[in-house]
Amino acid sequence: MKRVFGLLALLAPFLATAQLQSPAPEAGETFVQKVAPGFANITNDTGGPGQSYDLTYLDNPDWDLISSNGSFVSVASTSNGKVFAGSDIAMQDDGMYIYYSYGDSYEYHGGVQNNLIVAYSDTEEYFPYPFEIGATSEDTFTCEYGTAGITVYRTGAVTAECVSSGTLGLPGMVYYEDVYRVQMTEVFVDSTFLGTYEVVVTGDYFFSADYPITLAALLNISTVDTPITGDPVITESATGIYLDEYVVDTPEMEASAFAMQPNPARDHITLVGLQPGSEVVVYGMDGREWKRQLVRPGLRAELMNVSDLPAGTYLVRCGEGTAQQLVIQL
Repeated sequence: MKRVFGLLALLAPFLATAQLQSPAPEAGETFVQKVAPGFANITNDTGGPGQSYDLTYLDNPDWDLISSNGSFVSVASTSNGKVFAGSDIAMQDDGMYIYYSYGDSYEYHGGVQNNLIVAYSDTEEYFPYPFEIGATSEDTFTCEYGTAGITVYRTGAVTAECVSSGTLGLPGMVYYEDVYRVQMTEVFVDSTFLGTYEVVVTGDYFFSADYPITLAALLNISTVDTPITGDPVITESATGIYLDEYVVDTPEMEASAFAMQPNPARDHITLVGLQPGSEVVVYGMDGREWKRQLVRPGLRAELMNVSDLPAGTYLVRCGEGTAQQLVIQL
């Protein structure tokens, strides 16, 4: 859990025009990011405007790329929205909710996965708005959360510099103009009576004023797991991330009026609380319809076969205005 939230905190920094400006993501917008197991360092950036960033190689056929589906939803529509009342919007990503706010700065408020709630008492400010080329920023943050009956104390710091701007090339020969390169380092330490767990993420992030999501990120991640007894365990990895798809004007997922079990699922799901005569529709995160089933009258629960769905994240909707996220695992 600690690894997930530490990384996701840095997967979605945002935007720029003549200088990096505060974005305005809308609830209902969805996106797909591709994750590669490596990248090449940028060596031709001389600083300032007019740069060229070539990341078209990130779809290397020898790499096993992973797709990550996400969407923006309103904070009020999430079950833990009151905990993150100071945030502006929530982002769903593979079964998690992470919360952000924008204004004078871009801030991370924490996130939720299953029953684990990590809420920052002192939010993490990635950088201020506007963020000009050559400007730097730094911030510290703290939080406390519980998992498996253990209290975890987190402290950390983040530094950022807006280095340059130019044209970004991504796989598929897709090019973006007026993209800003921000170098960022985040360090956080989770401490318990069992020991400490330290994460350091350093990377280059690429932002455009036209998209409220990172267009690309080149990350080096190191962790040090130090138990009270025993030697530290050190791991290091490199990850390249790029935006593969962005869809606007899709319906926002609203608070669910029905129950769905199990979730994640493999073969079947059971739906309880549906209106007889209505239809259950399963959509992909890109808006594509995958399944449709009529709710039969006289039954307390409706069984739906989902064994034919590829692994991934879907939106299950019944009638008007009710929806719920479904994760299919193989």
